[in-house]
Amino acid sequence: MSMLASLQWQDWLGLAGACLLLLSLFLHSFAPGVQGGRWRALLGLVGAAALLPSAWQAFRAPLFFLLVGWVLVCAYRLARAPGNGAD
Repeated sequence: MSMLASLQWQDWLGLAGACLLLLSLFLHSFAPGVQGGRWRALLGLVGAAALLPSAWQAFRAPLFFLLVGWVLVCAYRLARAPGNGAD
């Protein structure tokens, strides 16, 4: 229990972000035919953005740039919806 007491705000934010990223990936993987691509992109965007402070604090360069890429891809997905009538 002492490990949880020593976590800082960016650790808690990162934990929540990781849960959102995993939820987004789970929904994308196991519900591919279901509408809701914008919601999955939004979950991924918020999750990756929540992980960024923790990655910056420890400056893990590969993780940081992976998360920046994830944010950019999700933002692009939200900005440009598919043109064939899909969500």
